[in-house]
Amino acid sequence: MKKVAALTALLLCCAWPSSGVPAFDPEKVTGPRIERLCLVIVANADAQVLAAENGELDILGDIARPADIDRLSADPDLEMSLARGFHAFFLLMNNTRAPWNDRIVRQAAAQSIDRNSMVRSIYSGYCEPINSWLPPVSPWASPDGTRNIFDRAAAREKLLSRGYRFNFAGKLTAPDGRPLPKITLLAPLARVTPTTAEMAERLADSLNAAGFDVEVEPLDFSAMIARLDRKDYSLAVLAWSMGRNPDSLYSFYHSSMDVAGGYNMTGTRDAALDAALTKLRFAPDKASAERASAEAQRLLGELVPSVPVYSRFSVAAVSKKWRNVLSTDRITADNMWTLVMAEPRDGTARTMTMALAEEPRSLNPFTASSAYSWQVLGMIYEGLIASNPFTLEDMPGLAEEWRVETEGEGAAAHTVLRFRLKENLRWNDGTPLTAGDLKATIDFIHKNEIPRFFDAVKDVAETEALNARELTVTMKGVSYWYLDNVAGLPWMPARIVENVKDWQNWDPLDREEKFGPRGLVGAGPFMLEEYHPGEYVMMKRNPCYLRLPKETERR
Repeated sequence: MKKVAALTALLLCCAWPSSGVPAFDPEKVTGPRIERLCLVIVANADAQVLAAENGELDILGDIARPADIDRLSADPDLEMSLARGFHAFFLLMNNTRAPWNDRIVRQAAAQSIDRNSMVRSIYSGYCEPINSWLPPVSPWASPDGTRNIFDRAAAREKLLSRGYRFNFAGKLTAPDGRPLPKITLLAPLARVTPTTAEMAERLADSLNAAGFDVEVEPLDFSAMIARLDRKDYSLAVLAWSMGRNPDSLYSFYHSSMDVAGGYNMTGTRDAALDAALTKLRFAPDKASAERASAEAQRLLGELVPSVPVYSRFSVAAVSKKWRNVLSTDRITADNMWTLVMAEPRDGTARTMTMALAEEPRSLNPFTASSAYSWQVLGMIYEGLIASNPFTLEDMPGLAEEWRVETEGEGAAAHTVLRFRLKENLRWNDGTPLTAGDLKATIDFIHKNEIPRFFDAVKDVAETEALNARELTVTMKGVSYWYLDNVAGLPWMPARIVENVKDWQNWDPLDREEKFGPRGLVGAGPFMLEEYHPGEYVMMKRNPCYLRLPKETERR
């Protein structure tokens, strides 16, 4: 931990202030100030580090291996940043398949895993072991979320209590006397995410030591996600960025989210948990949300639908050739604010390069599920509300103002969201962005029950574009979270969504437009210029972006 403390101290000296008066007002930021951003596809971690050292990559984020962090920290041409983020890594268990359909067996598996030892040996203090379904940095996380529950003897007793027995080789036999079949643990390829692959092997070793027969199956990440979406798996490892709010627990563990392509990949179905998560989802105020969040986390601790393993510190490296690079104690330098504000120190215009650790297999915003696809798509779409990088509080995005109101009484009470858009907004193709476009986006997702976003809109009762700049969204009930859920959708022009013939097979890059219009039309800071699979994704500045510098002509 001394290493982490030293690095943290170094970073705080170099980073922009993260508390007190900020160095700038985020609402007055202009950009992007670069013409192009090249996302270089570099899957191998060693190659990523070498490219950063050689100056071929300006930004390298998500650095996980301690040796790489130490090596890059010693490079005088790179500036490092570290933040305690909302990352959480889980061992997923398919609750619909034996033996994981037994709560006691899942509890035993969780107690069989020596998180502290694994995290210490693999990450050298750059991660913290967790026993919580929310990362410790979250103000909503359970207070005992870092308690060490490793107890292999207790795990053994739990298994014996369910009728399991151990044969002469120490392997489990099922209550019916038959040997427990081999269990496959899905994991990403080691060449892409070496530390994740190593953690998967360690988890398998722990479970094997407890009597299970587990074998790791490495897969291409997109193929692995497809298996998880179909629940065609027994065990898998997966990390999530949990976001600011505990409402994500509803998406991950409520039975209504147990649909193909939904986030409830464990197939969790429990009436008591559903009730707690429903109270959390429909909490009318913060106090109610806090009570429901605590109850939901207590029940998750009993049900153990997945096994929390660790929360990783975010670490990024940025070339010192760039200025206006933002990092705080909450976000590392590989963030959208950096991409919008960064400029070459020497004033020479050039393309910024950033690592993309995996192929963005799908650029269909309705079906894309991997972080690598959304590393691209997230630059193309802009939310109604943004997040202040210093406080993480809401600030204007496409909307200049918004109101959350409660209308009706008793059972008829419901939330009404009112948004007023900024003036003169345009899509990246130069056409006007109106409230009618936003209404069309919500209506399309709602009508088609698109799993990735349906959780955000399923309680929408009515949408109304009052005029070009004012949108009203009436919800079916009352919830503290409706604002964030709706405001964060990937907004698209009405003419795009209304002409998508098959949202599941739509390929925005298809020149023949077989299933829908060609092109990714959004309002984010960048737009797609070209994509060469296996090589790079070239983004160019959106000439109509809402934060574009005044001196830059907007078409």
